[in-house]
Amino acid sequence: MSLTILIRGQLDSIPVLSDDCYTKQNFGAHAGGNTTLSVNTPRGVLGGSVAGISGGLDYTVVPCTDELRPVGLFVNDAAGAAFENSPAVASGKIAVMKAQASVEVDVYETRNAANSADLVYAVADLLYCSAQGLLTNEVASEGTIIGVLTKAPSTASPTLGLDERI
Repeated sequence: MSLTILIRGQLDSIPVLSDDCYTKQNFGAHAGGNTTLSVNTPRGVLGGSVAGISGGLDYTVVPCTDELRPVGLFVNDAAGAAFENSPAVASGKIAVMKAQASVEVDVYETRNAANSADLVYAVADLLYCSAQGLLTNEVASEGTIIGVLTKAPSTASPTLGLDERI
């Protein structure tokens, strides 16, 4: 999965990855399903998913949920592909994009968690973190706005564009 940087914000590589950043289940864990993920989606945090912070863990990022405080978007997958270098695994660190960046992501919620209805994205929607740790236009219980939608996904171009607000 990926995050494409259009206008660079701040890349933060200080935080350490919590253990569950490598083991997070991405497929089948969401009750409503998600058309951007499949059984071939790797475990662990994905590039473009939301990085969170959890109380009591100094300088440590965790897979975000709708109840944790978001701090940015993961730039790369934690596990990496089998044919790639795996710097996150080797160092225990990963880059988190924050500070008003403009980016596109190819992982985001596609269905409503409550009723499995397809989500419709429109330019100017506010984006939040879902319970699964992906971007969504459904208001999260934690309430932090991750960004503003600047490019709605379509069949011809399935990426979601946003200007970050964190």
